[in-house]
Amino acid sequence: MRIGYPEDLLRGLRPGQRVYFQGGPGECEAFYNLLRDNPGLANGVELWSCLIPGINQLDYGSLPGDATLTTFMASTALEPSIATGRTKLTPMPYSAIAELMAGMEFDLVVLHVAAADHAGNCSFGIACDMGPLVWRKALRRAAFVNRQMPALRHAETIPLEAIDLVVEINAPLLAPPPAKPRTNAAVVEISRLVAKLVPDGAVIQAGIGETPAAVMGALKLHRGLSIHSGIITPEYMQLCDAGAIDLAADNVAGVAWGDVAFYKWLQESGFHFRSALETHGHALLASFSGFVSIGSALEVDLAGNLNLEWRAGKRVSSVGGAPDYMRAAAASHGGMSIIALQSTGGGASRIVPRLQAPSIPGDLADIIVTEHGIARLKGLSSRARADAIIAIAAPEHRAYLLRR
Repeated sequence: MRIGYPEDLLRGLRPGQRVYFQGGPGECEAFYNLLRDNPGLANGVELWSCLIPGINQLDYGSLPGDATLTTFMASTALEPSIATGRTKLTPMPYSAIAELMAGMEFDLVVLHVAAADHAGNCSFGIACDMGPLVWRKALRRAAFVNRQMPALRHAETIPLEAIDLVVEINAPLLAPPPAKPRTNAAVVEISRLVAKLVPDGAVIQAGIGETPAAVMGALKLHRGLSIHSGIITPEYMQLCDAGAIDLAADNVAGVAWGDVAFYKWLQESGFHFRSALETHGHALLASFSGFVSIGSALEVDLAGNLNLEWRAGKRVSSVGGAPDYMRAAAASHGGMSIIALQSTGGGASRIVPRLQAPSIPGDLADIIVTEHGIARLKGLSSRARADAIIAIAAPEHRAYLLRR
C-alpha cells in the first residue's frame, strides 16, 4: 500500500483495460472530476459501474476523451452517452449483476471506503453492494479513503494492506435533495392500504421512490418487523425510532441513501451491510418466512405484466432488484409482493390494456395497489385478473379498459 495523488490512479492505464468504480451512494465525485480533468489518461479504457437511477447523476460516457462506460440500469442522466453509443447498457436483475461482477477480472478497481480501523480494515460503509465483490480478482486496487465515510461496525471491509494505492480525501457523501412534505393524497392513501396488508413480524424489502418511501413511513405502528433490503433510506430510521423494527433481528441492507444525520445514526443502528450476493440472493430470501417485497412500477396491464423501464418510448430506468424480490416473495412461506402505484400520471392511465415489452411477467404479480383499492391476483383466471385490475384504475378510465 502507498499513499498517492488522484492522478496516480490513471497512470499506467492502457486502451482496452477494464476499470471498475463504485456507483450508487458509494460513487465518488473525485473520480469523475479526475477523468474530466485528465481525458488523455483514460483513452480507450472500458469503465464499468453499477450506477443507480435517481442516485447517480453524472454521465461518464460524455466526458472528454474516448473512454466508454458499461452499466446496467438506464437513467435520464445517461441518455446523452447512451445515444452516442459511448455508454453500453446491459440490463439484468441485480442478482445477475452481482454474479457477473463477482466473476470478472478488472485491471483496476477504484473503491470508496472509510479510514482503516484498529485492525487495519477499511469499511465500505454505506455502499457494500458491489465493491466487496470486485476487489479480490482485480490486478490493481485503488481506494479513495474518505474521512466522511462512516466506518460502520457491521459492514463489509477490505484490508488496508490489500489496497495498492490510497488517495486520502475529506469529501461529502452523496445525499438526496431535502425531502418535501408529502401532500399527494393518492400516495397517502396507497400507503395506508399497503400498510394494512403488511403483517407484524414480516421481513421487509422496499425499493426507492416516492411511493415505496411513503409506504415505509406508514408502518410506524407495526411491531417486530425485520429488514432485508438492497437499500435503506431515512424512513427506516424513523421506523426504528417508532419501535416498528426489531433491532435484535439480523437487519441487512446493501446500501444506504440519506442525509448526514441518517448516516451518523447508522453507525449505532446495528444494521448489517452486505454485498448484493447476500441482499439479492434467491435461496436466502426465499428461506425467510413472511417475506414482503414492496415496489412500484410505471405501468401495469390487465394481465398483471409490469413496466418498470419505459416512459413514452424512452428507457428511463431498469428492473434493478425487483425480479429478485418478487420471485423470493413468491417462494417464501407466507410471503407476498406488493406493487404500489398511482392510477394515473399526467392525466393518463397507468393501468393499460396491454404492454408490448413487459419488464416483469404477470405470473409474478401478486398484489397491485392504487389509491382506488387492492387487487389480489394470485390464483385468478385471466378475466378475473383483468376485472380486479380495472376495479383499481381511475374511474374515468375504467370504461375504456373494460371495452379493451
